[in-house]
Amino acid sequence: MEIRQALEEIKSRLDIVDFISEHLDLRRSGSNFKALCPFHNEKTPSFMVSPEKQIFHCFGCGTGGDIVTFVMKYEGLPFVDAVKRLSARAGISIDEPRRQGGHRSGISRSDLLETNKKATLFFRKKLFETPLAINYLKDRGITEDTSQTFSLGFAPPGRTNLLEHLLKDGVKEEVILRAGLCKDTENGRIDTFRNRIIFPITNISGEVIAFGGRAIKKDFPGPKYINSPDTPLFHKSSALFGLSHARKEIAKKGYVILMEGYLDVITSYQAGIKNAVAPLGTALTDGQVRRLKNLTRNALLVFDSDDAGIKATRRALKLLYKNGITGKVLLLAPGDDPDSFIRKHGAKGFRSLFPHSKGLVEFFLTLNEDRVDILREVLYIISDIKDAILRGELIRELSEKTDLPEAFLREELRGIRTGDEKERITLLKGEDTPERHLLGIFINYPDYRSKIKEALLPELFYSQKYKQIFEKLFSTDFKEISEIKDIFTDEEFSSITSSAISCDIDSEEIGKNIDDSVAKLYNMRKKRRIKEIESNLRIAEKSGDDKKVDTLKKELDKLIKEGLHDGVF
Repeated sequence: MEIRQALEEIKSRLDIVDFISEHLDLRRSGSNFKALCPFHNEKTPSFMVSPEKQIFHCFGCGTGGDIVTFVMKYEGLPFVDAVKRLSARAGISIDEPRRQGGHRSGISRSDLLETNKKATLFFRKKLFETPLAINYLKDRGITEDTSQTFSLGFAPPGRTNLLEHLLKDGVKEEVILRAGLCKDTENGRIDTFRNRIIFPITNISGEVIAFGGRAIKKDFPGPKYINSPDTPLFHKSSALFGLSHARKEIAKKGYVILMEGYLDVITSYQAGIKNAVAPLGTALTDGQVRRLKNLTRNALLVFDSDDAGIKATRRALKLLYKNGITGKVLLLAPGDDPDSFIRKHGAKGFRSLFPHSKGLVEFFLTLNEDRVDILREVLYIISDIKDAILRGELIRELSEKTDLPEAFLREELRGIRTGDEKERITLLKGEDTPERHLLGIFINYPDYRSKIKEALLPELFYSQKYKQIFEKLFSTDFKEISEIKDIFTDEEFSSITSSAISCDIDSEEIGKNIDDSVAKLYNMRKKRRIKEIESNLRIAEKSGDDKKVDTLKKELDKLIKEGLHDGVF
């Protein structure tokens, strides 16, 4: 029997309450059971077990999962060993472990690192055998020393070059698959990277955890850039390209330079600017910012000056300041990026622009957009800053640059912070918000997952945490929650088990609960928009923008009428 089948059999033969009661003193608490948590010290029981859902969750430390997760945590076993242990208990015979979908196999971290090392050497060798790839790097001004420093390589065309090479080298196929170096398609298993320049992605210690690939032919049938899929070693949302090369210089300089692409970082490093890193083809994330926070509290953003780059810069500033990092922005001329600018003007020319970088307030006020909307966005960013002194400095700067009274801006800021704080308290208390309720239904009732996926639009989320959780769930096929533990952070997985164990509804009311929760999210979104308009209206009136005042009043009237009709108020 294979792992996935074994999981289903284990759940049908072993009751989680009976099993955990052999290790803990479980006492009935309503429809659930509770005990002192074995994973942290406590005097009042907060460890809950649900016989109906066959899951557990500790509301003290956040640990949770199913019977497999309990064995993994309690006995310190890897996934496959925990399944073996439970299979033996249930009288089930299972096949030797091999990767199944999203499961963790008996593959160790060192197995994956060694496989990535072998892949890096293969790509490196193929680079020297491919004049087209060598010439591409030369045309981009990349020297052999720099190529060696970053272990740049080339994935040759063909379906299974790397796969066959690693198999001949003694690497097991399930290890190659788990490392993200090959993938399954309708036409069989093929290499993930084909006919691309390869950029090894390392962790902060310099170990290769993943790869990025760039197409070098203009007519290439596919995306220009691709990255490895998420693996036990690599989570795209928390990794930064170039961090292992930049960390010492970041500490020395006292700040990090955030750029958009691989070649931006590589060209900068080659020119002697060695404190630059880049997100992996996506907008900066919370996970990446938290990683940077351990190294510095200052960042210089040098993203592209096009619309997408400006949007990414705005999002990055919000995340940086929210996490206690002060950000500045360096805008290059349209059409330029750090790579092209440094190749034309050198490191000296690039550094000469640093004194012209803009702070948070100055950057936003130079944007050619509606002034009221910009002011509102800046106030929201300032509202997330925990440092009261920094908040005060930014409010004073905003007042000086806009001629709006400081007292007025402080009052607006107070209103934003008060409203957000109420929302935060609700989330922290674990109260049953619509997002949390829908998450519980999604986990507990698989038949309704497609309905939730269809109804839950990205713009409805208030909580970024729940938005990220659902994005991962929507792209994953699973039956048991132990199958998906690897793709979530501990905090996210804790939210999943907490939501699942707290979700207690009549099976005949599931559809109605989904509809009601989605409707609440729509109403909450409408209320937030009304608050925003009211604030924008006050700013517009204070600024003397009569045209904007008229527009906002009309929008406000319309929303209030809709809200009254829909029963929002």
